[in-house]
Amino acid sequence: MKLGLGGLAYQALYQRILSAASATRAQISCLIASVVVFVMGLPSVIIGVMAAAADWNQTAYGLPPPFERGDEGKILPLALQNLAPTWVSVVGIASLAAAVMSSMDSALLSSASVFTQNIYKTTLRKMASERELQWVIRVSVLLLGVAGTGLAFGDDSVLAFWLLSGDFIYCMVFPQLICVLFFRYANTYGAYCGYVLGLGLRLMSGEPLLSIPPVILYPGWRVENGDIIQYFPFRTVAMLISLAAVIAVSTLVHLGFRCRLIPQSWDILKAFEEKTESQLEEMLNSLKKTFTHIYFI
Repeated sequence: MKLGLGGLAYQALYQRILSAASATRAQISCLIASVVVFVMGLPSVIIGVMAAAADWNQTAYGLPPPFERGDEGKILPLALQNLAPTWVSVVGIASLAAAVMSSMDSALLSSASVFTQNIYKTTLRKMASERELQWVIRVSVLLLGVAGTGLAFGDDSVLAFWLLSGDFIYCMVFPQLICVLFFRYANTYGAYCGYVLGLGLRLMSGEPLLSIPPVILYPGWRVENGDIIQYFPFRTVAMLISLAAVIAVSTLVHLGFRCRLIPQSWDILKAFEEKTESQLEEMLNSLKKTFTHIYFI
């Protein structure tokens, strides 16, 4: 279950889907990815099974095994170092380091690009030149790198933020992606309602990493080391309720405006305002420029 949902919780999926040439290609990409993710996850499952069945007492690591020491999060480098030949260990750890560095520099560039295009240029400096934007991106990368380095000094801080970001994206953003691709009546009003509802349910479910106590206790909860741990799939519940809210609110608002049951003057978010051809072309060019910055800077 975790393997199947893992790809839904990180921005790489959303970047690639939103940069697709058409809505049809985006839909096909989602369906193909749902199959490929299981195939690509098989090596990880095999490594985990081998590590669980290995006799660690015959290795330099010794007993107790990693799972009893709380090192299950480091099982891949531990397995490469202790259960594989030296040359496999060297190649494997080098490949792992290269993959991590590649992901991190992509995250830095994406964050800096999004800040520059969506915040600095759109809000702070609408008339900024291309050269100015280049310097803003460079400074943003530097500041984000320093911030990330500071977080790395904590034992579990980076992992905690990584997991939390996945949680929140899965509960709040994933339902909206589904509606954008497969629900033609999705609109801004439904998106806002689903986002707020997903966020509220996720926060009320509690988060030990942020010392947030749960307000909603689902079946099967336990107290472990002074913290309430919920074993019920509350993240999926929050995601499904958020998805239902987007669909329900979007449908009701759409019918209200299209059937003239709600005055057009109440459309404060301009979701049902008729767009001219030039406005649509400008929006499309803006989206293309944003994704060009994200992937090719």
